[in-house]
Amino acid sequence: MTIPTIEYRGYELRAYSHQEFPLHRDPYAKGARRFSSVVGIDAIPSTGASLRRYSTLFGGASPTNERDAIELAMQFGKDIVDGKVQASEL
Repeated sequence: MTIPTIEYRGYELRAYSHQEFPLHRDPYAKGARRFSSVVGIDAIPSTGASLRRYSTLFGGASPTNERDAIELAMQFGKDIVDGKVQASEL
C-alpha cells in the first residue's frame, strides 16, 4: 500500500482514505459508496512528535471514489497550512 505524500511549503502532507459503509457498517448493504479521508501534516525535518492529523471536511457531497477523497484531503491540508481553514486535530 502506498501512502500519497507531497511536500508543501516546508510541510509533508500525507493522505489516507477509507470507505464508509451505509447502514451499520455492513459492506453488503445497498447504497452509494462513500469515502472519508484524513490528512497528516508534519514539519520538515520531521521531529516525530509534530505530526498533526485532521479529518477532511467535505463542502458538498462525499466523494464516491478513493482518488477524489485523497485529492480533497491534500487540498484540505494545503488550506490548513496556508491558514485558509481553521481545523481541529483528531
